[in-house]
Amino acid sequence: MLKYKPNVYSPLKFLSYIWPLLLLLSALACKPDDEIITTDPEAKLEFSGDTVLFDTVFVTQGSITKRLKVYNPNKKAVRISDITLAGTSSSPYKLTINGIESPLANNIELRGKDSIYILVKVTVNPSDVNLPFLVADSILFNTNGNRQQVKLVAYGQNAYFHRKVAIGTTTWPNDKPHVLLDTVLVQEGATLTIQKGTRVFAASKAVLLVNGRLLVEGTPTERVSFSGYRREPLYTEAPGQWEGIRILTKSENSSIKYADINNTVYGLRIGNPGKAGTLVEGCTVAYTFMDGIVSYTSDVKLVNTLIRNFGQYGFGGLGGGNYEVLYSTIVSYSNQLPRETPAFVVADFIPGTDIKNQPTSLRLINSIVYSDSFRDEVLLEAGAAAHLEITNNMLRTEKYKTSLNANGNKLNIEPKFKAIGKLDFSLDTLSPASSAARFLPEITTDIKGKKRSATTPDIGAYERSID
Repeated sequence: MLKYKPNVYSPLKFLSYIWPLLLLLSALACKPDDEIITTDPEAKLEFSGDTVLFDTVFVTQGSITKRLKVYNPNKKAVRISDITLAGTSSSPYKLTINGIESPLANNIELRGKDSIYILVKVTVNPSDVNLPFLVADSILFNTNGNRQQVKLVAYGQNAYFHRKVAIGTTTWPNDKPHVLLDTVLVQEGATLTIQKGTRVFAASKAVLLVNGRLLVEGTPTERVSFSGYRREPLYTEAPGQWEGIRILTKSENSSIKYADINNTVYGLRIGNPGKAGTLVEGCTVAYTFMDGIVSYTSDVKLVNTLIRNFGQYGFGGLGGGNYEVLYSTIVSYSNQLPRETPAFVVADFIPGTDIKNQPTSLRLINSIVYSDSFRDEVLLEAGAAAHLEITNNMLRTEKYKTSLNANGNKLNIEPKFKAIGKLDFSLDTLSPASSAARFLPEITTDIKGKKRSATTPDIGAYERSID
């Protein structure tokens, strides 16, 4: 007969069951926080810079190596799933990660508050005429589902590099690009001449300050270009990549002809009261984070110039001054910037200052000021003593639809540009601006050097028809 045998408690047997668990808990309890890997998607990496820039002049083919610091600012460790060179094996860049040269590394563990260095090497040949001016790539980091990148930028051609410097009278030739890496100041009494066809690229926060004289000698067929130094398509239309050009108080008799000024905070700022004026002729100013051209109590003549897509004023003359705007086109279409100000402003005061009631003169002739957004793109606050000559323009304005509805002005009528979507602001064949300008004998060509009609020229920077 079977008898019930009670289970006898055995401490040793119990410990044999829980001992592995105790060891595991003990190990976890002793493991420092900086070694415990977090899966938090908010745990991101930090880098010694958002760009690894190779700004050395490449005289001959060669290699240059720089270091990128990758830092984990979190208390816990992170696992970097992959570090990838976007251009892979076709890139001129090479990465060395943990002593191994490869365009790809996987599952890199980085303790909390710890860092690693990645060596980045680039090899370029400036004699390769097919090489783009900037050789760009990026390093991609994937951590807990976060995608981060560090840009790689090297100059693929030889260039003139201008760091923080004050210069005397000099000429910038057009045989190689010029790169502004910081502030360049033209000293009082000095003249900077920029030859036709010259290309000027500017890094972030770079600015061209002119306290002497600036002569930009572009032509309709060999224009001078100013732009940000990033050449990828994403940056072509990006504003605010560099500060722009500033005409300072001692400057006089500057002339900027047939130049394209792009990607700035301010395209052109002019502040030289009482000095001989600044001529801007045949230029385009586009993708400015703030103003296209703004002047303070100064004299400016604008001829055959296109200003488009700006964040504040297209053209502003503030604190009085003498302004001539002739055969110019100032427009804002499909503008991504949140603009809250009119495209064209002339006032006898400077907002936010004690400067007011300054003598003001404006000749606005044969020009277009229009947009697809604001209903009022013109603001004139110059007082009764101001001298205003406003004739033969196409203007979008409600405020002045009565007072300016004379002297050949056409108000609130779409100019009908040829191809706005392609940023072509020349005139369509049915444009009401065609043959509607007033003949100005001193201006015989347009922004492209095309001859203007001697009897019925067109309004705006572009001439469509001739006699």
